[in-house]
Amino acid sequence: MLLKQAPAVIVQVKDHGDSDKIVTLYTLDEGKISAIAKGAKRSKKRFVNKLELFSLLNVSYAPGRTTSLARLDQAELITNYPSLHQNYGQYVAASLLCELVLFWTREHDREDELFQLLTWALEGLAMGVTSAQLIIFFHVKMLEILGFRPLLNGCGNCGTLAPQAAPYRFSPMRNGLICGQCEHAPSGPGLEVSMQTIQLLRKVQELDICKLPRLHFSKAAILESIALLKRYDSHLLQRELQSWNYLQQLL
Repeated sequence: MLLKQAPAVIVQVKDHGDSDKIVTLYTLDEGKISAIAKGAKRSKKRFVNKLELFSLLNVSYAPGRTTSLARLDQAELITNYPSLHQNYGQYVAASLLCELVLFWTREHDREDELFQLLTWALEGLAMGVTSAQLIIFFHVKMLEILGFRPLLNGCGNCGTLAPQAAPYRFSPMRNGLICGQCEHAPSGPGLEVSMQTIQLLRKVQELDICKLPRLHFSKAAILESIALLKRYDSHLLQRELQSWNYLQQLL
């Protein structure tokens, strides 16, 4: 069978039997794929020190004939971002990036923008960009790419976005904000968000990623944003991502 080649980021690695590994890759050409690396645990050449979480590779693989599981043939290491494995805070943040991609995407659903966003975020972490802010940048932009952009331009009931209508709450069920004047309307459990945090998150939605590092989130804005995004994940994915808890403990 003809091999396919593509740049890819490893977002999950699992042992399989005595000698194999199953890796989940987010590729530029096909989006998320799962592949078995035969003999990877015993390999002294093909896969040694390559099949690690966060690694950016050029991979050669054969699509499965009777299953969705591909066969990984070769992997050329571009970088494994060493600092992400040496610093606990960076490791937690990078793990969360991979979990978000793992659970928010479907197999073979190609999104070139998301691949570029993921590599941009991993490079930023490796260069020392503040982990919590970078997670916020990545998550907001990822939601935009995947079509789940939260509505932060005004109250979902009356459309108002003004200090006099505060406090605002973010309702995952409504995919947006509810102002204090409309809070009596049934909208499900919400999370209070300050005007400062709302405005910062809107800027993240609007700016190109190259301009995002110019933004500065206060500690309060970081905590509110992380809580909002975690709640949004839990509601839409119907599951908890473990890395959120580790990140919140660090904060």
